[in-house]
Amino acid sequence: MNKLKKLFGKINFTWEKVIILSVIMGAWTALMAMIAPEGSSFKDITIYPEWWVLPAIIIIVNSKKPLEAALKTFVFFLISQPLVYLIQVPFNSMGWGLFQYYPCWLVATILTFPGAYLGWFIKKDKWYSACILSVMTGFLAVSGVMYLKAFFENPPAHLLTIIYCFASIIVYMFFILKSIKTRVILGVITVGAMIVGIFVSAGGEPFEVISNTVFTENDIVFVDEPKITNWSGNGSGKAEIYKANDSWVLKISGVNGNQYHFTIVDGEKEYQFEYQFDKDQNTVVVKLVQ
Repeated sequence: MNKLKKLFGKINFTWEKVIILSVIMGAWTALMAMIAPEGSSFKDITIYPEWWVLPAIIIIVNSKKPLEAALKTFVFFLISQPLVYLIQVPFNSMGWGLFQYYPCWLVATILTFPGAYLGWFIKKDKWYSACILSVMTGFLAVSGVMYLKAFFENPPAHLLTIIYCFASIIVYMFFILKSIKTRVILGVITVGAMIVGIFVSAGGEPFEVISNTVFTENDIVFVDEPKITNWSGNGSGKAEIYKANDSWVLKISGVNGNQYHFTIVDGEKEYQFEYQFDKDQNTVVVKLVQ
């Protein structure tokens, strides 16, 4: 308990430590991107932002001034995120093409500056501190609910991430905030966000489609054993590829209203797809992106 208390506000978090942490996080994420199985908690850090909340908060609460928190958090992400792709370049057939996935993280990195500046005020233990912190705990609560749904559909998918999301909320509530008032405010807002997450996760109708025409429509001929990687999407679902009657078949699933992405690797070639349910056509549309 004492170590947790020290972690949230009593560490001399120097610039040297910020850089070391950013390198460790970048290297670890790159490693998970290369070796972690799809759908596992270890893979989540390479696609989703939940696991990046903790190091950001540690940097923020151990900074002495708002500007220091903003600068250190910004530099942390400015180093760690490009490093994730840079380490993978020699080992991935896309090479430097991997950096096409970086722009969204660059936008997020820029937003960490004002976000961390404002986030520094969670240390004040005022009503507004709870409101600011609730942005993160609310996000973790909604994410936890989404992952929980995916877990029940395909256990033990995302189990560690689910535990992390809900455990983090409790830790932040009791080790960052000090008064009963601020904890109650945080708890009410977080539970509210969780309820919204439950309705959102239950809102869309699930779909599943099996197609053997996607590849012929796009003139794709596989020469090796194609494998699906980098599946991602807002909500539960998955993509599979298998051979049936001497042709390759794509099996995809998801939730209406959500968009999904995946990559098929065939030897040294990679094909990037996206798919979603089209309400107008009342069917699932699969597009070859690259």
